[in-house]
Amino acid sequence: MNNKLNSLTLALLVRSHPYQRRSARAELDVALAAMVMNFHIEVYFIGSAVLQLQAERNGEPARLPAGYRAWATLPDLGEFALYAERPWLDRLVAAEVPLLMPVESMEAVEMRQRWRACDYSMVL
Repeated sequence: MNNKLNSLTLALLVRSHPYQRRSARAELDVALAAMVMNFHIEVYFIGSAVLQLQAERNGEPARLPAGYRAWATLPDLGEFALYAERPWLDRLVAAEVPLLMPVESMEAVEMRQRWRACDYSMVL
């Protein structure tokens, strides 16, 4: 594979709320496919989208698929980083909501600067 491809960074801007759609894995599937192609992934959860990483969320009573917990498979596949807006992470910490993985908090302005520095970006 091309060495230049191995150094490329893909920013995934996740905007959808958890359980907003019947397909829980669209964002995750894009991340997994990019990681298989050796991209470094930076996932930016915008607003309440970070709730997709809740460790204890269960959609079964509403007959929704259990796709969100699969975010925890990312560490097995390659380089990635997870970011969320600071006010949303502060709320989750205050409410003692456990997340599947560590997420770095940033101000919205800083997040925009970081994803604009990536080689590619995709809004999901």
